[in-house]
Amino acid sequence: MDNHSLFQQIPARLDQLEKDMQMIIKNQSNILAILQKLTHHDIHDIPEDFPVNTVEELDKLDKQISKDVPKYYKIIAKIIRGDLAKNLDGILGPDLIMMLNYDGILGKMPFKQYFNVNNALLNAVKEEGMSSRVYVQLIRMAFKTNKGRIAKRKFDSKAKELKRKDDDKDYTDMDNGNKENEADFANFNVNFSF
Repeated sequence: MDNHSLFQQIPARLDQLEKDMQMIIKNQSNILAILQKLTHHDIHDIPEDFPVNTVEELDKLDKQISKDVPKYYKIIAKIIRGDLAKNLDGILGPDLIMMLNYDGILGKMPFKQYFNVNNALLNAVKEEGMSSRVYVQLIRMAFKTNKGRIAKRKFDSKAKELKRKDDDKDYTDMDNGNKENEADFANFNVNFSF
């Protein structure tokens, strides 16, 4: 397929993507209603300011929790859904997760200084008889798990990008190779025409 025909297909593909996106948006309320029924949670109760992406936002959240503890305990419990390691990224954004660890060692910022956020997380995962020591182990494991996921996503993304660049290079090389072959063929015809 040549470049010209690929460029001609772009508008049609964009139109199809736009139609698909409109259909997705149209069905979004239905999807949210189904999710709400399946999870028994009100999806709309979770504020849009989650996950927290900066230290300033985390400071602000810590202060907000102290002003309205029950509200934020409920919100954080809905996001965590009992599994801190699996759902920590619903509370903290990936860049913030990479900047923090519980104790603030190895050049990281200490997460334990956010007393209200930690209490809300403890409340969200607390089981009867759970000690704060067990919570500290859970939050450390959650950071470790999420940092591994983030690193894997970055690695996979770079690998895909390199593969795409390599594929593009191969395609370009094929195109250039065809032009060189055409030029050689033209020279071949010219050289032997009488």
